[in-house]
Amino acid sequence: MKLKKHTKLSLSTKIFIALVCGIITGLFFGEMTAFLEIIGEIYIKLLQMTVLPYVILSLIVGLGSLEYKQAILLAKKGGLLLLVIWAITIGVVFLFPLAFPDWQFSSFFSGVLIEPKEPVDFVKLYIPANPFNSIANNLVPAVVIFCISIGVALIGIKEKASLIEDMNVLMDALTKVTNFIVRLTPIGVFAITASASGTMGIGELRRMEVYLFTYVFFSLAMSLWILPALVTTLTPLKYRQVVWLTKDALVTAFATSSLFVVLPILAEKSKEMVSQSDIDQNSAESAIAVIIPTSFNFPHAGKLFTISFILFAGWFSGFDVEPADYPLLLGSGLMSLFANVNIAVPFLLDTLQIPSDTFHFFVATSVINARFATLLAAVHVLSLTLLTAFSMNDQLKIHWFKLFRYIVVSCCLLFTVVTGTRLILTATIEYSYDKDTLLASMPLSRQRVVGKVHTEPPEPLDINHSENRLKTIIERGVLRVCYPEDNNMPFTYFNSKNQLVGFEIELFQVLSADLNVKLEFVPASGDDLSSYFNEGYCDMGTGQSLTPLLSTRQGYTTPHIDYTVAFLVKDHRRHQFNNYDTLRQQDLEIATVGTLYYRRMLHDMLPKAELLFVDSLSSYIEHYSDKADAFATFAEKASAWSILHPEYAVATPLGNSIKIPVAYPIPLGEESMADLLNNWLNLKQKDGTISSLYNYWILGETEKKHSPRWSIIRDVLHWI
Repeated sequence: MKLKKHTKLSLSTKIFIALVCGIITGLFFGEMTAFLEIIGEIYIKLLQMTVLPYVILSLIVGLGSLEYKQAILLAKKGGLLLLVIWAITIGVVFLFPLAFPDWQFSSFFSGVLIEPKEPVDFVKLYIPANPFNSIANNLVPAVVIFCISIGVALIGIKEKASLIEDMNVLMDALTKVTNFIVRLTPIGVFAITASASGTMGIGELRRMEVYLFTYVFFSLAMSLWILPALVTTLTPLKYRQVVWLTKDALVTAFATSSLFVVLPILAEKSKEMVSQSDIDQNSAESAIAVIIPTSFNFPHAGKLFTISFILFAGWFSGFDVEPADYPLLLGSGLMSLFANVNIAVPFLLDTLQIPSDTFHFFVATSVINARFATLLAAVHVLSLTLLTAFSMNDQLKIHWFKLFRYIVVSCCLLFTVVTGTRLILTATIEYSYDKDTLLASMPLSRQRVVGKVHTEPPEPLDINHSENRLKTIIERGVLRVCYPEDNNMPFTYFNSKNQLVGFEIELFQVLSADLNVKLEFVPASGDDLSSYFNEGYCDMGTGQSLTPLLSTRQGYTTPHIDYTVAFLVKDHRRHQFNNYDTLRQQDLEIATVGTLYYRRMLHDMLPKAELLFVDSLSSYIEHYSDKADAFATFAEKASAWSILHPEYAVATPLGNSIKIPVAYPIPLGEESMADLLNNWLNLKQKDGTISSLYNYWILGETEKKHSPRWSIIRDVLHWI
């Protein structure tokens, strides 16, 4: 009796199984799978290891192997048609954001907001003055230009055969290494999907679905109509011929996620279609023989669709890519996509200053999207080949009615895809903005003392002006602190439970506990607290930005935190406020509540702006937001208000170049009190207390202090 041989699973099947197992593992074990992220990182690094060397060799060999006649053919005929297909593909890619749901995103303050935005050095990016430096720094466009230059130069060198042969040997070696790493793909995919599905929040998972659905719908529109119909519009071929005759190759490309394996099939099918037309067969077949292998070295439509992930990553993270950034994205993207997408995507994320950790989402979604990208790539190669073959015989004809029909049908199809995808995603994926509730309900991270909060000024305490204030506080056993009446979120504000909370409030809790005294908070208006100190209403105030004039009427501790100059603007106008030099030339109306010192500073910053003085930030939002172009404030404060009102965003045109020091106001001349508080602040900075409270209240790290993510092992089986 013969035993049946076990069917060997294909790599694509293994990858799919790994994807499913990773999702199941993440859902089962939850956050216990977080350690697998490091395995995913190792896999990604290995995947990128051989890509750039292979691209260098591939471009040089691919171009250097041509003859001048072939090169000219490729440049004149195939090059022009390639540009046409690129233009159509890029136009479709830039429609992606229109299909994303109109969800509101906002976030706590982040250092990313104030990091100086380095201008893109296009000369360094595209001109390989030092090719080795370009390679070392992953400047892909410069590397590509260098390789193309060498490849074109090799065309005219007769003694190139041995060099190209040696390079082919190196490419074979790199291919072996790459194939070994590719065999590890199931492990890498399992680790990435398990850690992602186990630790990612539900909201993030839903946003990933947005990219998956959008990518699939747009790629199918391109693969099944826009590119094939372009061929049938400009050539004598029928749509049924183009799609039906090549269906096996297209299905194979989709199933294997490998364009390379279907290139011979596409060549044969292209020759078959050409043979059914009344054109010079030899000329057409020669064009096919050149175009198909050579086009493999240039970015195809499937690769260009990778740019859509950059648009999604910006939407996902709240750092939208604006239309003004499209030329930079297009130029950098097109050149970088000569390399592998796993090199191009991190490069583009860095270039557009989008959080680089979103690359993990690209890897996770690419398991599915890669199949649709390969299908689109196969259609791209087929379309370019057929168009070039007919062009060589002057058989590309523009029939205006057919062209008009193609444009109308394509526009209707894309409109349907955009609106349909948006409606489907909005209707089927549950999403609700909840960060405003999170911020409004934040409690003190730790209750250290029981503080008394006055909402009206209480009876003043007796003050002996001949005795230092510190001694008086210790003897009476009560520290009174003035807090601003206006909402100063996230520093001092009343939460949804009507509790006075915030960074400053909790820091005073720590001070009161360290001095072993009771704590009372007293409301005060204005920045000048000298009368409150002198009359006994309070002993010190919450943090204030320092000014020379106020320092003549009240004392200050050393600064314990710095604010960053920023503007709170309507979300759709954020990018108008990102360039400081441009702002200085505009006639703007800027609302502010700052003191005279900071008003003058603001006027010096924006000499053409008209300043509008309002009572508070909340007053600006309620009454002046349509009149003023922006509200001048601090980034740390503006971030919190943008969470409460997500229709607003934070703009930091100066980055972190200007800092506003913040200190505690105390009675003038109280040197012993100032000495104690300065020493105490130094101690709290050294022991991490101030840093910890800053992370909680300003950076919003309370989001990470949630209960463990839902998992089967915890919430269903209750094994842990």
